[in-house]
Amino acid sequence: MLLTLVTPEKKLLTGTEIDEILVPGSKGQLDILPGHAPLVSTLTTGVLQYKEKGQSNFKAVVISWGYLEVTPTGVMVLAETAEKPEDLEAERVEEALKRAETKLKEGLNVGEIVKYQRKHQRASARLELLKNYSKN
Repeated sequence: MLLTLVTPEKKLLTGTEIDEILVPGSKGQLDILPGHAPLVSTLTTGVLQYKEKGQSNFKAVVISWGYLEVTPTGVMVLAETAEKPEDLEAERVEEALKRAETKLKEGLNVGEIVKYQRKHQRASARLELLKNYSKN
């Protein structure tokens, strides 16, 4: 099964052979294996994990919302953003999480609440990626 992961700015993975992929679906995590039925789904912010063909460990990236298409030959992920652990700095991620938490405690209008909830989700997912998949 081939995995392609793209954002508006870059192609992170193109035709990478994988044995399994776990994606943050909008209604819960999806586990896709070879032979999976065709599927189109929305994705939410979270950690996307994939196991390259023949490997025992998962690699991971953090994505913000997007779309997933499963076909008989592979998986296509279109995400707003996608970042590898080595692209992130723990200190900056923790600061972003604190800023979002502080803002969410303020009296915000509905639009601001949604904005800072998304920032909080993204920072939380980045922190999870760093804690579980960073080689540091």
